Amino acid sequence: MRRAAAQLWFSAERARLPRLGIATPRAATERTQRSFLSGHGDGFYDARIQQWADKPIVRLSISRMLITGEGQVTPERLVATAQHVQRELSPRLARRLLDIETLPYIVVENPHIQRVHKLYKRAFEKLVTFPPVQNAQQDAQFVLMLKDLVQEGVQVVPWLARGVYEASMRVQSPRLNCNQFLSDMIMSRISRRVIAEQYIAMHQDRPGYVGVVCRELSPRKVLERVAPEAQAACERTYGVSPQYEVEGDVDVTFQYLPTHLEYILFELLKNAMRAVAEHHQKKGAASLPPIKVLFACGPSDLTIRISDTGGGVPREILPRVFDFGFSSLKVNAAAAQDSPGGGLGQIDRNVLETSPMAGLGFGLPVSRLYAQYFGGDVHLVSMEGYGCDVYIRLDHLGDAAEFRDYEGFEIWRSLRTDTPINLDREPARATAAAAAAASGKGAAVATWAGKGGEHAPLERMGWPAVL
Repeated sequence: MRRAAAQLWFSAERARLPRLGIATPRAATERTQRSFLSGHGDGFYDARIQQWADKPIVRLSISRMLITGEGQVTPERLVATAQHVQRELSPRLARRLLDIETLPYIVVENPHIQRVHKLYKRAFEKLVTFPPVQNAQQDAQFVLMLKDLVQEGVQVVPWLARGVYEASMRVQSPRLNCNQFLSDMIMSRISRRVIAEQYIAMHQDRPGYVGVVCRELSPRKVLERVAPEAQAACERTYGVSPQYEVEGDVDVTFQYLPTHLEYILFELLKNAMRAVAEHHQKKGAASLPPIKVLFACGPSDLTIRISDTGGGVPREILPRVFDFGFSSLKVNAAAAQDSPGGGLGQIDRNVLETSPMAGLGFGLPVSRLYAQYFGGDVHLVSMEGYGCDVYIRLDHLGDAAEFRDYEGFEIWRSLRTDTPINLDREPARATAAAAAAASGKGAAVATWAGKGGEHAPLERMGWPAVL
């Protein structure tokens, strides 16, 4: 019975591979199935994973994070939050386990991918076997377990990068396109970390914060924190780094996760500085022109533009700049066209072999995923021969549900309509926009007045049934 169920499941999963952008030859699929059914035994296939993966998830927003985390955090609230976290993390992790298990055999057998699978399987086992949190003691134990899981997952992205890279070098075929797989894995990882870290942070009292959300985050101050690190990285490689100038709405603040914005700004600023240093050193320039950073706040979006004079991106490689594993560092555009590597885009092998994550070509696509997570995006406009403008668009109202504009997770969108944010219980976009305009700041922290009234108890706001 178990073997028959496994065969039926595998047939269904094989049919969905093209929708994930993964083309796999029949022979490779049959080898995967044989390994799946025999070589890995019961340790590989777990019926609970399919059961949990089919469960709906409740999509989060910054507004909801503020509602459920503000005010006095009582033990009862922490217990209710822990129960919600238990319900959310297991389905999200189960879906990624299924994605790994239905990859082509050439990828599944890679030791780095297997390390990720084992890590996720162990985390899934801990989550589904932990008893439902009912009291403060269990809540404290659950916090400790989540802290361990978050720490254990630090190396997941480097393992994924190495594993898919090695598989793409063996296949030597453009049919092994793992960009969507990596996007889904990393986007889901972002969501799980936000849920876990928000819950953990609710146990601490940090002025100006609700969990991990900063009430009035200043993009200019974030830039000032990460710019010296980007300059130091540039100086280590080129011996010099450009300065930067800020303009526009430099005093704007908004509600957001500082760690996400720090990652985005650091990666994009580092790319701009490298381009400027390389381009102008080749020209023999005595000094480097500054990078210009502009902040603009509208009724709903906060936009940050990073402008450099680093020569721009060649037209031939421009469509691939958001591919995982693609790096313009030391890439000859003409040679890249003939490069046999297929799975991650045209990968700079020298960079991958000699550098840590910073040189893997993950900075730009991961930055875009961080922006897209809460309804934003990253766009690049190149003027070849002159430089690039990179636009970071972020929703500053906080009402964008996670994955709202993300184009991944196709299989799960078709199987199940995940629960969106219930906007009847949140401030309307128009109300928040009006409050922002009236404050003169352009970005305001809205007053939370749900159906239960301002600062209504969680139970009266329908939480955690809709979070």
